[in-house]
Amino acid sequence: MLKSYKFMDGMKAAIPVSLGYISIGAAFGIVAIAQGYSLWQVACLSILLYAGSGQFIMIAMMAVHAPISIITLTIFLVNFRMFLQSLTATQIFPHQSLKSGIAMGTLMTDESFGLMVLEHATGTPITTAWMQGVNVMSYLTWIVSTLFGAAVGNLIPSPEKFGIDYALVAMFIGLLVLTLDSMVKTEPLRIVLTVLVSSAVIYGVAGIVTSSYVAVLIATIIGALIGAVMSTPKQTRRAGTI
Repeated sequence: MLKSYKFMDGMKAAIPVSLGYISIGAAFGIVAIAQGYSLWQVACLSILLYAGSGQFIMIAMMAVHAPISIITLTIFLVNFRMFLQSLTATQIFPHQSLKSGIAMGTLMTDESFGLMVLEHATGTPITTAWMQGVNVMSYLTWIVSTLFGAAVGNLIPSPEKFGIDYALVAMFIGLLVLTLDSMVKTEPLRIVLTVLVSSAVIYGVAGIVTSSYVAVLIATIIGALIGAVMSTPKQTRRAGTI
């Protein structure tokens, strides 16, 4: 009988994600401090909002004095995908308690969602405790990283000169490349090509109505989801024959 993965296994599985969060979180802290935010304000954003792209968007829109209502709506729309991701989690963990479901949905991110889908598709015996471990590890790393970046941010008064404000997009590009590399080894060529073409088309369309930063995020997320959906039936059939 296979051993079920528990909380600590989830924390260990989240280490690669956490390593990525260190640079992105530090970048956010540096950019926020450069925009005049204090250390405690950075802490509140990371603890209460906990949305990488949403946090970058918020400080960027605040810098140009955008209305609070517009900022709120923008962040809501950008993060609306989390509702869909949480619904997917309910299908993978259908018997969890309401308290567990709220905790899982609250701390879920694109990266932890991607890790959950990939592990589930490959038949790894993950549990709700494992997923909570992934989320908690990612959450704590993000908070610590943003605070570290904020603490040293005064040493870099103009982070945009070094491309630090592009760190979030760079992380998503890296995730897409790693996902495609994994798919090439395990999936049919048609699925890989579908993901590539879909991502390119989505990027082109999104780039017409939004900035290149947001377009890359949208294309990466949707492209990864398309790949997960196309590969799931095969994995399900395989699991059913065991």
